[in-house]
Amino acid sequence: MTTQQIQNIKTNIERTIQGLQTKPQEFIYEETGGYVKPNAVYSVYYTLNKKEIYLTGIRDYSRSKIINRVKNKTMYSNYTYTKNVIRQPYPKTTLANPSESDYRIGTIARYFTKKTNEVNAKVFEITKEDFTNKNNLYDYTSFQWRISGKKLEVSRDNSATLRGIQSSYPSITKTVFPLQLWIPPKNSPDDIVNKLLLLKTD
Repeated sequence: MTTQQIQNIKTNIERTIQGLQTKPQEFIYEETGGYVKPNAVYSVYYTLNKKEIYLTGIRDYSRSKIINRVKNKTMYSNYTYTKNVIRQPYPKTTLANPSESDYRIGTIARYFTKKTNEVNAKVFEITKEDFTNKNNLYDYTSFQWRISGKKLEVSRDNSATLRGIQSSYPSITKTVFPLQLWIPPKNSPDDIVNKLLLLKTD
């Protein structure tokens, strides 16, 4: 394996454990098959595709080599081997796009997520599918959202919805505002005002 391939392993990871020491006949070199001497420094890298890879030295070491554990296998390696774990998909930003039927009903379900380990992490909207297939590196929430009706009532109800989740998702208001996606009832005063504004901009 080339130096660049080794560097890619060290870079494209979910987490790593650095500065461990080998035990007698615990590892062999992948390239030669020979045993790694006891008390040699090595590190563990957990890659994005859920592999557990062992490299000699620490992350900044430029001559790292791949070594394979031959005894004292970890629970993680046993699990990934027997279950053939596939990397959990990462949620993607997908804005809600209500249909005419949704506007007739007046509400839609909306789905949001943020990274688990960051209190003020950006909250972004996702699909129902991403919400269902949760990635354990993210926190998820969903709620009903009013998109039609009287302006003051919609604003009041959606503001209450945001207040209810803001303690757990403090940055939600940077992404969502009370009248987002709202369309005024046809021929209502707000609808007429909107039409007049559109005429002025034409």
